[in-house]
Amino acid sequence: MGVISQPAKKENKGPECPLIFTGLMDKYRSLKFIRRIKDDVVNIYPRDMLTWHDLESFQRVSGHKLSMLESELIMGIEGIFEGRDDG
Repeated sequence: MGVISQPAKKENKGPECPLIFTGLMDKYRSLKFIRRIKDDVVNIYPRDMLTWHDLESFQRVSGHKLSMLESELIMGIEGIFEGRDDG
């Protein structure tokens, strides 16, 4: 008969972040993750779940201003990522 070949695998590619939200994602990453830079490697560690107090402290310390919309979006993104294991 014939030789059965493996079906071609589709590359899983999610949607791209709209350009309007790239600044927001940069703020989220700086809030959520700690970077440790060594000679040959960069380690990234997630912080615990963000709270509204964390957003307030971030603004005070960094000088970055977050609008109410940005704050709501950041907390929404955080809820998605923190709740991903809940089913």
